[in-house]
Amino acid sequence: MLLFATETCPESDPDCNPLGVIENFFADAAYKTVNFGITLLIVLILWVIARRIVKSITRSIEEGTPLQNRKTRKALAKARIKIPDLDTTEARLEAERRRQRAHTIRTVLNSAVTVVAIVIVAVSLLTVLGIPVGPLLASAGVAGVALGFGAQSLVKDVLSGIFMLLEDQYGVGDIVDVGEAIGTVEEVGLRSTRLRSIDGTVWYVPNGEIRRVGNMTRLWSRVMIEVRFSYDTDIDSARQAMLDAVASARSDEEIDQSILSEPEVPGIESFEFNAFMLRLMVQVNPATQWDVQRAIRRQMRAIFARRGLRLAVPDQAMIYDNDSKISIGQDVLADEYAAIDDADAAAAEKKARGTDDAADPDATAVPKAQGDKPGASGRNIPAGDDGGDE
Repeated sequence: MLLFATETCPESDPDCNPLGVIENFFADAAYKTVNFGITLLIVLILWVIARRIVKSITRSIEEGTPLQNRKTRKALAKARIKIPDLDTTEARLEAERRRQRAHTIRTVLNSAVTVVAIVIVAVSLLTVLGIPVGPLLASAGVAGVALGFGAQSLVKDVLSGIFMLLEDQYGVGDIVDVGEAIGTVEEVGLRSTRLRSIDGTVWYVPNGEIRRVGNMTRLWSRVMIEVRFSYDTDIDSARQAMLDAVASARSDEEIDQSILSEPEVPGIESFEFNAFMLRLMVQVNPATQWDVQRAIRRQMRAIFARRGLRLAVPDQAMIYDNDSKISIGQDVLADEYAAIDDADAAAAEKKARGTDDAADPDATAVPKAQGDKPGASGRNIPAGDDGGDE
């Protein structure tokens, strides 16, 4: 330190005191450190206050309108606004949805507040270290203008993310279809959304690239099972069997708690060339439709087997080879069998004639008459001969 002070004082200045230089250095360092500490303390206090404000805002979103409050209900009644029931399933699902939305907004706002606080602390630290901040900020401004032209997609992603949050299109925990990817929302940011598909793949989808969103778990979901029965099946029996399958599946407490409405089988939904189709529909809790569907299908299989209800099987025809002639279905034509028989008979006769000619070399070959016509078996019969005995 003394060497530093000696080098700092020029030889031409006899009034320069190395000890004074050291004192000034420490005094300046102490002043900057105190200023940095005060700045850090102020930033920390503002950060805590901002997080509390964010928590207060998101809590109001999570709680919604306090309809159970006496003054609120009185004001709504005076304005002749119908007050919904407080214990309905719709109200409970809406409350859960508000909770998810509040969690998403709270996460994004807290991240934004933290970034701003870190930037302020970094600028203050650079000032303490003696690095000029003005030129850096000016350079950052110029660079920001230059990057603004090339970062249009980034600005688009951020704006799309803001409007997505304001419109409450989806939130953390929802199962959505965004076109290129389908999965569970794990994180919602201002720039991109993170999804995890059923096979475990994690998708990062920029918000500006999302053209449409299909939310499969908004408030409630629906189980829809379509079954195709053969035409000889009694419709009422088939319909009752499907309803009984739901009743059997509800013996599981978890499945019973997931179902929100009574099952419906409206009637015949469509006629097909070999079947008629019945559709079962049940309203369930969000994201539970797949578990409920599997449980109902398992019960359907057992009930259909016990009651002898036949599902539709398409008619088909398959011939494996000429020897076995194995066929499936009812669309095999009789002339196909006849063609196979004629081909077998012709091949056998040709083989037999070849064997006889080789065994008797003196046998006179019978010339083939012109105008032969094919017989029923595929052999050539001389013209004028009806194939009877001579």
